[in-house]
Amino acid sequence: MRFRLGLADFEAKDYMRAALAFTQVLGDSAAPDVRAASRYNLALCERQLGRAEDARAELERYRAEHGEDARAADVAYQLGDLAEAAGDHAGALKEFERALASRPRPELAVELGYRTGLAHEQLGEAEAALRAYQTAAAAPMRSDPFRLSAVARSAALYEKRRETTKALAAYRDIVANARDQELVAAATAKVAQLEAGARRR
Repeated sequence: MRFRLGLADFEAKDYMRAALAFTQVLGDSAAPDVRAASRYNLALCERQLGRAEDARAELERYRAEHGEDARAADVAYQLGDLAEAAGDHAGALKEFERALASRPRPELAVELGYRTGLAHEQLGEAEAALRAYQTAAAAPMRSDPFRLSAVARSAALYEKRRETTKALAAYRDIVANARDQELVAAATAKVAQLEAGARRR
């Protein structure tokens, strides 16, 4: 009952009450799967309440208690997100790569590919970043926002390396698949700029 009340409070965005309910479940002799869900949900509540250190502690406890279970990718993703928010790009990269190794659902895998590339860029590792972006860009969900973000970052890196043909292909990908008209317009302008530059050579 407390677990269901916690879920209802979470859905209602009453994260303080939800956190209390999940904490009470953890103090009960609940079934292992209910305790696992309560621990993870408590961590999400702590994040929503702005208590990053408490959220990290709950996620680390979850990992210690449940190891590489069905939520392993989500736990690593949350820890990576917390590390990134704290400016710890090396820590974020480690967790995002761990999440990718835990066979995440397809839509999360695309985001993780992009976020992994971004962490590599922050660490000055352009080649590794490009490999991560290319993996995300290869996803079949062509209009996925994180896929398109990976394509855009790839295009910028190609431009920096003066690989115009590859940059053009990336911008054309965005034009063909983005639903955001501002993004399409920006990519279209980039295509025109690069094509004009190529003709002047």
